[in-house]
Amino acid sequence: MKTIKNNFKNEKEIYDFWEKKKYFSADPTSSKKSFSLLIPPPNLTGELHLGHVMQHSILDAIARFKRFQGFDVLLLPGVDHAGIQFEATFEKKLQKDDLSKQKLGREKWLEKAWEFKEEIYKSVWRSWRMMGLSADWKREVFTLDDGPRQAVFEEFKTFYDKGLIYKGPYIVQWCPKDRTAIENAEVEYEERKEKLYFVKYLVEGTKNEYIEIATTRPETIFADTAIAIYPGHPKYKKYVGKKALTPISILSLSGPRSIPIIEDSRVEKELGTGALKITPGHDLLDYAIGKDHDLEVLQVIGKDGKTTMLAAPLFDLKVDEARQQVLLELRKNGSLVKEEDYKHSVAVCERCRSVVEPLISEEWFVKVGNLAKEAIKTIKANEIRFLPKNYAKILSGWLENIHDWCISRSLWWGHRIPVWYRGDEIKVSLDSPGEDWVQDEQVLDTWFSSGLWPMSTLGWPSFAKASDGKPHDQKAGFDPELVKYYPWDFEISAPEIKFLWIARMIMLSVHFTDQIPFKTMFFHGMLRDLEGRKFSKSLGNGIEPMYLIEKWGVDATRMALYTYSVPGRDGRVSKAILDERGKNYRNFGTKLRNVTKFILELKPANSKQTKNLSHEEDALIEKELQDLIKAVTKHLDNLELHLAVEALYEFTWHKFADIYIEKSKARREEAQPILEHILKQLLIMLHPFMPFVTEEIYQKFDVKKESIMLEEWPA
Repeated sequence: MKTIKNNFKNEKEIYDFWEKKKYFSADPTSSKKSFSLLIPPPNLTGELHLGHVMQHSILDAIARFKRFQGFDVLLLPGVDHAGIQFEATFEKKLQKDDLSKQKLGREKWLEKAWEFKEEIYKSVWRSWRMMGLSADWKREVFTLDDGPRQAVFEEFKTFYDKGLIYKGPYIVQWCPKDRTAIENAEVEYEERKEKLYFVKYLVEGTKNEYIEIATTRPETIFADTAIAIYPGHPKYKKYVGKKALTPISILSLSGPRSIPIIEDSRVEKELGTGALKITPGHDLLDYAIGKDHDLEVLQVIGKDGKTTMLAAPLFDLKVDEARQQVLLELRKNGSLVKEEDYKHSVAVCERCRSVVEPLISEEWFVKVGNLAKEAIKTIKANEIRFLPKNYAKILSGWLENIHDWCISRSLWWGHRIPVWYRGDEIKVSLDSPGEDWVQDEQVLDTWFSSGLWPMSTLGWPSFAKASDGKPHDQKAGFDPELVKYYPWDFEISAPEIKFLWIARMIMLSVHFTDQIPFKTMFFHGMLRDLEGRKFSKSLGNGIEPMYLIEKWGVDATRMALYTYSVPGRDGRVSKAILDERGKNYRNFGTKLRNVTKFILELKPANSKQTKNLSHEEDALIEKELQDLIKAVTKHLDNLELHLAVEALYEFTWHKFADIYIEKSKARREEAQPILEHILKQLLIMLHPFMPFVTEEIYQKFDVKKESIMLEEWPA
């Protein structure tokens, strides 16, 4: 125990002190039992938002608690390159300088992109430290670092060599604004009011016999290649095997096209008229039907979100503009039967909210059927503790219906696909095989590298070496120094990326390591506005963390956010609500300082030195303290941080300050050892949640360790 006092002036001084003393560092050589926590890498797109701050505060509280319990703790930080989002953010910056991809070219663009990455990262770096995150900074990882680069190559080459990777033109979800394919799990659906148009197609060889279809997308009629009806349609079954004419002859240079009339059980009886226009190039269901019926695939909407030469007179129009022109023609030639108001779900890109276009595109895919089966088996064996529990069933259900994974993106920022071409030759290589070899232009899906996060952060792939220095075991493993931290003890995530990230981490980890990636998977709730909407810049309903920190301080902000840390339960917040909670916990911090002033600074000269529980009041408060220690320990073990915070608040403010301290004033000298003992125990238990004020107060004790971080959890 030391008697030196550190009189810290601010939170930065406290944090710098911790970091200088290396209190956050894990020690792989330690004989202590390990406890590892993996920080979900925030996207490299700007300031950390309120959800990030809550997530990282939860991680930090658990890490500090486990250190008190005597574990060798690794809290590993990192940042994700976030391909699509980074490019969108960077493009906006370039536009302000009158620059673009086209003007710069790939090499110059990447050079500037890395400079921009450094600018953004500094903001993330400062935010983490400001919030008191006790991460092992020397082990920090960026998803484009050399380590993850090697891991991604090992992943790609392994799948390629096993025949699990293939390339070809298939229908994908395409974001016209981001100009790239995206995954189904990256598509969200918005309820929108639109029009449902009923259009009649003339049955070929008749004068006035028609099949009527209902569509929300008349602009895609140019790409129709069939009309499908449900089997046994009472009105239209007689036309099966015949052909119909597309109803837009004036707008089409080639005149009306003749398309087959087919039957298919996937056509819903209750939807529209029971007949569908089949456009395999622009609809996922139509593509599947077209494939089974060997239909031609045409494309009238291009990757830029505008009409192609298939609609020659309407070439290069935006979708809405083309729709209006087509409707004019349909009204004019009498093919438009009627219009109805129609509310339905429209697919939009989760990032930019643009309407997604299903399009045919040449992309790379991974066959994931067997990977999914391995993951499902692991989940159903309850090898991973999910909070809430029902997420095990949700993830298993998704994996049971998984489709092949589109892993290519038409971007420049990311892990470039390690495939090289020279004439008809193809080679898979991380670096150029030599002269005249040209690398694939696309990059890999961000989740292809993020799915390896539990592994790549611990040095995977590492190959064991024999005495002659050559690998003797070709199965990749971990850095021998870091293998003690795998599987990770704790991982946390927002529910919205459960399929994109969590399911894939489980699939890839089980496949490559035969182990689970993490023992506990904690899904925190989403913070939403009072109407239940997600925070977004476009809605202007977000709450900046810096607003709360500047107004109420870091500790109070953290405490306010812990009250929303119930697994799986969304919280509805507003500035007013968070201001109220921030103010309350700011006042709580003030209360702690006032209590400390009374106990330590106004300490009576003749107070007793040893604790004696003979007095009834002392025995009672000691029993209540023991009950509190048991409760808080149980809550933290169960990851019920909100309940731990509530219990500490109630005891400190009411049982200790309002009752015991007031009563102790009548016999101050006798009660002094109890007062000091309880205050120190409370500071230790509060430290995971309020790290700065507890360290500040702890330093006022005459007898103490160098830092509160070196104390032990109350037994």
